[in-house]
Amino acid sequence: MRTQRLLGMILLFVSLSCEEAIDLPLKSEDTNLIVVESILTNENTNHLVRLTHPYKTQNETPVPVSGATVTISDETTLYTLTELPAGSGEYYTPLMRAVTDKVYTLHILYNEKEYTASDSAVPVEALSILHYAAAGSGYQLVLNPEGQSPNYIEHAISWQNTSACTGSDCSGELIYYDLKTIDVNEIYKPDKEDFYFPAGSTIIRRKYSMSTAYKEFLRSMLSETEWRGGIFDVQRDNTTTNLSEGAIGFFAVSTVVADTTVVQ
Repeated sequence: MRTQRLLGMILLFVSLSCEEAIDLPLKSEDTNLIVVESILTNENTNHLVRLTHPYKTQNETPVPVSGATVTISDETTLYTLTELPAGSGEYYTPLMRAVTDKVYTLHILYNEKEYTASDSAVPVEALSILHYAAAGSGYQLVLNPEGQSPNYIEHAISWQNTSACTGSDCSGELIYYDLKTIDVNEIYKPDKEDFYFPAGSTIIRRKYSMSTAYKEFLRSMLSETEWRGGIFDVQRDNTTTNLSEGAIGFFAVSTVVADTTVVQ
């Protein structure tokens, strides 16, 4: 009896896991939205605000939003951004760094419409020791949650200047998101292809803090991208945003720490 019950549960699980591929025509429409991609950090640099129009078809190259007036302000200073190069939709600040005790507000004026967003940085916890292990023909990162606060870590890996580099593609990037949430679609997300790198590789890590709003944006974005395709997908929906009506994406302010490791 137990065997029959277990078999029935397995068959039910398999039937729920199967997906049938259906090719349906995609219907696109002009929404007059603009897409905003930007993150300010505590690094003293020219920070980028990228403005584009939404995709109308899959794999389409985004059309830049050019000719906008873009500024960023805090409680005391107004920064005017410059589009470089002209027509690119990429707007750069003067040299500046964001600090944790200020609220930063993005203001965009385009085609006589105004768009705004605000965010503030929270402190970031120090990086722990980088862990990697022998795997495949080289090494593989061992990625685990760390610290108490939500964060994500970019790992830029390169073996360009080693004897193991025998072609043009001798680098890669892995991003590990640690949102400090329990999401069933994250737990049962599709597997990724394993990434291996040789001895002598250089790994540059950059750890980003998240405000509460930025965390919710990343959570909704991951639910629609990396976490989609498992057996517990959520209902499709637009990602959250901190931008005013007529714009999508996110304007984030984050604190960053970084380090460099050479794989021995």
